[in-house]
Amino acid sequence: MHAVLIPRFAMARFAFPILLSILALCSCEDREIRTYRVATDSEPETPAPSGAISQMGQSKSQADSILPITWQAPSAWKAEPPNQFATAAYSVAGAGRVTISKLAGDGGGLAANINRWRGQVGLETLPDDQISGQPMPVPESDKYLLLFNLNPETPMGKGEGIFAAVLTLKSETWFFKFTGKTNKLIENGDAFMAFLQSIRISGSKASLSPAQPHDSPAVPEIKVTPPEGWKPGKGNSMRVASFAIKGPDETSADVSVIPLAGDSGSILENVNRWRSQIKLAPLDASDDPALGRKAQGPAGEFFISHMVSSEAVLDGKKAAISSAILKKGNITWFFKITGEASLVEANREKFEAFALSTSFP
Repeated sequence: MHAVLIPRFAMARFAFPILLSILALCSCEDREIRTYRVATDSEPETPAPSGAISQMGQSKSQADSILPITWQAPSAWKAEPPNQFATAAYSVAGAGRVTISKLAGDGGGLAANINRWRGQVGLETLPDDQISGQPMPVPESDKYLLLFNLNPETPMGKGEGIFAAVLTLKSETWFFKFTGKTNKLIENGDAFMAFLQSIRISGSKASLSPAQPHDSPAVPEIKVTPPEGWKPGKGNSMRVASFAIKGPDETSADVSVIPLAGDSGSILENVNRWRSQIKLAPLDASDDPALGRKAQGPAGEFFISHMVSSEAVLDGKKAAISSAILKKGNITWFFKITGEASLVEANREKFEAFALSTSFP
């Protein structure tokens, strides 16, 4: 059986993002674009006011000192009114809540904030020198987000977890935080990573017109052949294909196909992101044999990797992720199966055949 998948959206362009993941983007009509004030070197170190600030109607000298920060939220996320604690917030149906906050200066310090979040999900406090996140470049800038995956030590799905990113600028610090049940965070991790990858800080002085969406190259039609037994699954705005696999004892696995515009990070960065989702230590080098291997298919060269958790992280059982990455033109395609370890392992060969069956009619 062949499945021809025609994406219903255009992709936002990323210069050099990572993770997730992840993570296809909706067209500008389906996404909310916010613009906020960011202090430049010539401004005093005071917190920026909450909420969107229009650049219309300002004098040239005022506009010259403003650089916008923008992001594109998935259309499925429901925007909530900003408040004194959050510049913006979104509810993610059935998964949790995303908040975006900013504080003056260093926001009280990186370690203090991360340890506060760790406490919220039942993790112990760490010494300041042990607080470190995974760096992810902000496209079209020289800034980095620091990524944090904070999951409790309870079986996955039984407690609250946090995916978070911190962006430090000269006069303020931005906090992007996704809170929800740990299994739901993994299911929606690609969407959150795509959201983070959409963040932009203008490298030039802002114009007096509102921020424009990034270039949106069209996503080509893709054809894949799912194996027998895989059932079409519940998709979302990120995916062009979803499949559900049911195993014995109510075990399950989820298969997704997600296109992201641009390079979307290195193989090592993406594999380490997925390893962190199932509590595996990151790999140090791109030549580590544990990273994976290359395989050739009709659509081009894929990079295939398999990983299994070393502890019970999914409803009291080990979890596994198999992935395949295909870079084609200006789009990176991510094929991924996630779920209970024995079920994912039993479907490894089918998954590889599925990914390698890809063609572009």
